[in-house]
Amino acid sequence: MTGARKVLDWIWAMAPSALKSESGMRELEESIVGKSGNPWINDENSRAASCFVFGASITLALVFSMESWRDARMELNPIMGQPTGDADLLAVLYFMLAAFTYWVTISSIVKLTWLKSTSTALLGVSTAWIIFTVSTFLIHWSLVEADWVVVWANRDLVMMGQLMKEQMTQSPGSHVCINESNCYGINQNFRLWWSLYLTFGILGAAYGSSGEKPARFLVPFLAIMSLVTLIAHNPTEVSYKAETVVVKLAIATLWAIVGYCLAYWYSKNNEEYKVNRLKTYLAISAVATFFFAILIMDPPQFVKSGAEVIGGTPAQSFSEEIIAGERTPSTLDKLAGNGIEASQWGGLFVNLIIATAGCVLGFGIGVVLAFGRQSDQAFFSVPSVAVIELVRSGPLICWLYFAVFMMPDLMDPFYNAEDIIRMLLMFGIFGGCYIAEVLRGGLQAVDSGQKEAAAALGLSPLQTKIQVELPNAVRTTLPSIISVFIGLWKDTTLLFIVNILDFFKLAKDLPNSDLRFLGDFLEPLYVTAVVFWVFAFYLSRVSMKVEKNLGLVREGGGEAA
Repeated sequence: MTGARKVLDWIWAMAPSALKSESGMRELEESIVGKSGNPWINDENSRAASCFVFGASITLALVFSMESWRDARMELNPIMGQPTGDADLLAVLYFMLAAFTYWVTISSIVKLTWLKSTSTALLGVSTAWIIFTVSTFLIHWSLVEADWVVVWANRDLVMMGQLMKEQMTQSPGSHVCINESNCYGINQNFRLWWSLYLTFGILGAAYGSSGEKPARFLVPFLAIMSLVTLIAHNPTEVSYKAETVVVKLAIATLWAIVGYCLAYWYSKNNEEYKVNRLKTYLAISAVATFFFAILIMDPPQFVKSGAEVIGGTPAQSFSEEIIAGERTPSTLDKLAGNGIEASQWGGLFVNLIIATAGCVLGFGIGVVLAFGRQSDQAFFSVPSVAVIELVRSGPLICWLYFAVFMMPDLMDPFYNAEDIIRMLLMFGIFGGCYIAEVLRGGLQAVDSGQKEAAAALGLSPLQTKIQVELPNAVRTTLPSIISVFIGLWKDTTLLFIVNILDFFKLAKDLPNSDLRFLGDFLEPLYVTAVVFWVFAFYLSRVSMKVEKNLGLVREGGGEAA
C-alpha cells in the first residue's frame, strides 16, 4: 500500500498545477464527461481515482506516441530522405491529443458518469475521439505526407501576385533582387513597406490607448512577428533577398512597439477625455492609411508633379539605364514616375485592400443609408430603401459580375476605373447595405430620453444623430457589425471567379506553376484556409476586447454603455 501511495503521489505531482485543486479538477471532469455515478468513489478516494485515471491516460498516450514516432521516422527518413525533426513534433502533438482523449474516456469508464447523465458522457467521449481522429489525420498529413515546397517556392507570389512580384523582386539596383544580372524593371518595393509601417504604428498605438498591459500586447505580438520573420527568412526555394525583408519586418515591428509605448504612456498620464480624443485621432488615421495605401500604389498626377518639383525625375524616362544597371533611381524618381496600376495588383494584398474597403467605405455608406432609411422625408428615405433592398436582394457574385461588365458603362463618362477599383467600390456598397440594416436596428433601440436630452442641450438634429444616436447604435450592434466585416473578408475569395488574381486564386493555381508541383493542390489550399481563419479570428478577438471595454459583456452592460 505504501508503494502504491508513493506512485499516486508522484503522478499527482506530475499533473498540471491547474488540476491539483480537487475542486478544480472535479469541475473540469464534470464539465466534460459529467458527474461521477460510481457508488464506490466518494470524497475520500476521489483524488486517488483521479490520479489513477491521469496516470493510465499518460501511460497509454506515451505508448501510442512512441509507436507513431517510430512509424513516422520510417516514413520520412528511409523512403523520402527527409529529416526526422517532423517525427519528433508529430510524437509530441500525438501525445497531448492521446492523453486528453484517454483521460476523458477512462474517466467516464472508471467513474461511471454515464449512469448519472448518459448524454453528457456520450457527448464528451465522442467529441474527444472525433477531435483526436481529425487532428491526428491532419497532423500526420501535414508533417509526413505533405510536400510544402510548393508553398515555400511561391510565398512571395501569393502575397502580391506575379505582376507586382516582378516589380518588387526583379529590379536591378534593388537589395531585394538576388541575381543582379537577371533583374529587370523598376523597384516599387517601398510602396508596400510605407503602408505597412503606418499600419503597424497605428496598430501599436491603438493597443496602447486601450490600456492593454505591456506583457499582454508585446508577448503575443513579438511571437507572431518572430513567426512571420522565420517564414520570410526560410531559405527553402527563396526568390528574394531574405535579409532585406527581415530588416524591413524588424523596422515595422519597432514602429508598432514605439506607437504602443507612446500611446500607453499618454493614456496613463492624461484624463479619460484626452485618451478618447486620441482614440478618435487613431481611428481617423487608420481610415487615412487605407486611402494612402491605395494612392501610394498608383499616385495621382499631383503627387507625381510634386515629386518632380522637389527634384525627382520620372524613373520610366531612364528605364533603359536602370535595366542596364547604369543608374539606380531614388525614391523621388519613383514617386515622380508611374506606380503600380491596379490591374497589376494581386495576392493577399488585394484581399486585404478590398476587405478593408468593404469595412471602411461600407461603414460610411451604411451610416448614410441607415439615417436615410429612418428619415421622415421621402427624398432621403425612398432612395435609401431602394438601394438597400436592391443590393441585398442579389448574391454578391452577381454584383461582382455587374461591376465587371456593366459598371464601366456607368463610370466611363466620369472615371475610367480598373477592375480591382470597381471591385473595391462594389464591396463597399454591398457591405454598406448590410451594415445599414444592422445600424437601423441599433438606432431604433436608442432611448428617446437621450434624444430629448440632446434637444434640450441645444444640439441640432445632425449633431444629435452623429454624437448621440450613432455612438449608441454602434455600441449595441458592434458584434453584428464585426460579423459583417468577417463575412466581407471571407467573401473576397469570390474575386477569383471574375478573374482577379487574389490570394485564393493564386494558391489554387500554384500546382500549375511548375512541373515539380503537379498534384500538390491541397497544401496551398490548407495554407489559404489558415490565413483566412487567422484574420477572421483576430477580428473576433478585437470585437470582444472592444465590447469588454464598453461594458457589453457584463450583466446590465447595455445600460452601463
